[in-house]
Amino acid sequence: MNTDTLLKIVETQLQETKNMREKSADFVNRVVMIYALQLMKQGNIPMDYMEEVLEDLEAEVIEIYRKKTYGFLTLEEYRRHKFRQKDDQ
Repeated sequence: MNTDTLLKIVETQLQETKNMREKSADFVNRVVMIYALQLMKQGNIPMDYMEEVLEDLEAEVIEIYRKKTYGFLTLEEYRRHKFRQKDDQ
């Protein structure tokens, strides 16, 4: 697993404001699927281990998500704060 790529995906998806009311669990699942699809395209995930890989990815995404959104109660609150800051500058 390339943590740099996963981190970039998380950061990019955190900036996505099309669905401001997205729940944290939905966000995590979406990021896991995006990254898993990239890995599958490269042939990096043996089908026999798919479930274990997805579980590991989910744990990793949750950890990154929590660190990135620390101090905010919801994903919506985080996005509103970050989006407002960019407009004010």
